[in-house]
Amino acid sequence: MQHENIKNIFFFIGTEAELIKVFPVIMECQKKNAKCHIISSGQNDLKKSRILNFIQLSGKFIELSKEEDIKKSAIGLLSWFVKTKVKAVDIILKYFSKDELTNKPLVVHGDTVSTLMGALIGKRLNMQVYHVEAGLRSHNLFNPFPEEIDRMLTSKMAGIHFAPGLEPVNNLKNVKGQIVNTEYNTILDSLRVSQSMSIITEGLEEILDKDYFVFVMHRQENLMNKEFVKQVVVEITKQAQDRKCVLILHKITENTFDELGILDLLKKNPNFILLPRVDYFDFMKLLDNSKFVITDGGSNQEELYYMGKPCLIMRKATERKEGIGENAKLCVDGVNGIGMFCEEYEKYQINSNKEKISPSKIISEMLLKHE
Repeated sequence: MQHENIKNIFFFIGTEAELIKVFPVIMECQKKNAKCHIISSGQNDLKKSRILNFIQLSGKFIELSKEEDIKKSAIGLLSWFVKTKVKAVDIILKYFSKDELTNKPLVVHGDTVSTLMGALIGKRLNMQVYHVEAGLRSHNLFNPFPEEIDRMLTSKMAGIHFAPGLEPVNNLKNVKGQIVNTEYNTILDSLRVSQSMSIITEGLEEILDKDYFVFVMHRQENLMNKEFVKQVVVEITKQAQDRKCVLILHKITENTFDELGILDLLKKNPNFILLPRVDYFDFMKLLDNSKFVITDGGSNQEELYYMGKPCLIMRKATERKEGIGENAKLCVDGVNGIGMFCEEYEKYQINSNKEKISPSKIISEMLLKHE
């Protein structure tokens, strides 16, 4: 029997990106002696993340599947989703009784297929679904896909919606449940933690001393357009003549570049520094020390806004408004926009956001009040 005064809070996490944004909430809850449990969908292998060891999880860690069993394709992801969801309840009930789960808070985050999976499983187990980073909308069902649909369906199942700002709050005006304005995204708290962490990536300190920009391209909608990828790399190569380019090779990026015959050329180019996905805390230092960043990542957009770092978003539309028109510019001009941005990147440098507000504390206080 667990002590009745101890709060049990459950977090359903699928990707490392979700863990990055949720771990400050877990830490705040554990400071108040809550017992926090993570149910991992297995979409990413969270046990490989330094974050999991850093937070010293007070409760149980449950995996519903293994990342290596997921085929890296849209059909493979759909198959994994169905199979994992079907067996999830039985797996969870091996660790917790129905009474231990009924009406308890289950936190889901963001817009991945794991977010939707967690909300569906939570409702099946009669848990209270809390949605962190709720209310972001592009108002286009198929861009980004399937993220827009994931968010909308999750909003229908959540009892409490933690929305990072007034616009996300307004986007939720027709949903059921309580809406809480956290004002900023929890990534702000994640960045604060990262500033105090030591570097573990070999050779990173040497890179941080160089004059460089960072290039990240990993969204399927970009990588599926082979001609666009080739054109982007040609333009990035031109920009790398003036300063080093640190290229982050997500596995899907590496595979695409290899298939197109680009990878070997970049490896031989002395102006490129190719890195695999690095530890989150180290990656934040890499971004913060760069001159500017060219990326198609939504989380990167938020992180760079809080840093005040110039960035070009390799998308024509985004459901996130952080930084747009300030430190960030959408690449609406296609490949031509890359050169234009690199020539004038300094005008996008803004003061870093040093607000004292902690979104994670706001969320943790609501979780701890849960009856």
